[in-house]
Formats: sequence, structure tokens, C-alpha cells
Amino acid sequence: MRWVFAAMFAALAVLSVARLIAARHGDLSGPTTPDGPDKSPCRATGRSMDVSRGVMSVGMVAMTVPWADPLPRLCWQVLFGVVAGHIAVRLIRRSTRPVPVPGSDRFGQELHLVIGSLAMVYMLTAMPAGQAMTGSMEMAPMSSAGLALPPLTWAFIAYFLVFAVRLSARLTVPVNTIVTAPAGAGGPRGVVVSPHLLGSAEIVMGIGMSYVLMTML
Repeated sequence: MRWVFAAMFAALAVLSVARLIAARHGDLSGPTTPDGPDKSPCRATGRSMDVSRGVMSVGMVAMTVPWADPLPRLCWQVLFGVVAGHIAVRLIRRSTRPVPVPGSDRFGQELHLVIGSLAMVYMLTAMPAGQAMTGSMEMAPMSSAGLALPPLTWAFIAYFLVFAVRLSARLTVPVNTIVTAPAGAGGPRGVVVSPHLLGSAEIVMGIGMSYVLMTML
């Protein structure tokens, strides 16, 4: 099972890179203007969110296939802590502005990334000292040797499962009622920037994180 999830997480990382490339060509994260791609905070926020999703996907690959991870666990903890802090500070600064800024409707998406990053820090912290060198996710309960807290673990599991169910329900709505497709987004690039593809990717990530968290019980 861990190899299935590792492959899915790797695919999500590739998707994040593809979205960043599409954004670089002006097909994502904001409208275009007569003078060229829009350089608004909305576009920058979209790129930042895709980077965060990509980093989280790579981190999940490292957790599901730990023997292939060249980085110490502390590096991942610091990285996800920085990601969570960066997005949280941005949300706080945005909430203090008297006038809404473009892209402020992304608050929920960014808050979800903060929670996801904190969950990653928790999983890496709760993992027993020798767990990162094992090659199996079908392992003994982590709580016996690590710092896992069952109530917190269940809280994260419930959050990600509820998130996956709610997003699945939203994806039953036609695309044009969720978000307007960027102008000129056709062909392969149109698939990459599709809100349904992004939503499906986030559902997979939520289910995958729930799976890893369940191994901690």
C-alpha cells in the first residue's frame, strides 16, 4: 500500500511543477492584461500555494519511502514549520487590510495548507527515532515509542477526511460554477490548470495524509 501512496504523492509533486510552469507562461493564478500577464498579489499567491503543495507532496514521498530520503528529519520539520509560518503571516497581514485584495477568496485554501504543514510537522515529530530508516509503513504503533498524541492524531484524521468528502461534493458542480477557466487555457495546459484536477489532487493528498496518520495509532 505504501508504494501506491508514494507513487500518488510523486504524481502530485509533478502536477505542482506543471502548474508552476503553466503559471510562468501566464496561464494560471491570475488574469492577463493588455500589457501582458498580471503581476498582481493574486498571481504570486497562486504560485506560492503551488510551491507549498509541491513541497508537501515531496515530504509525503519521503515519509512513505523513508529509506530513499537523503534529508535529516529535522530539515523537514524546519521546512514545514517555515511554510506554515509564512502562509499564516500572509493570512494575518491580509486580514488586517481594510479593503479586500484580489485573491482574498483563497483564504480557505491557504488555511488548509497551514493545517497540512502543521500536520506534517506533527507526523515527523511523533515518529519514533528509528522509524525514518525503516522500509515499511505497515509498522508497529508509533505512539509506543514516539510522541504521538491519539486525540490530536484523530483530530487531524477527521479534518482531512471531512475535507476530502466536502471537496468531493464540490467537484460534482460544473467547472464554470466553481471558477472561470483562464483565457486561452486549452489543450494540455487547460488540463493542468483545471480546477477539477487540482481538487482531485487535494482529495488524494487528504486521503494519503489520513492513511499515514492512521499508522500512528
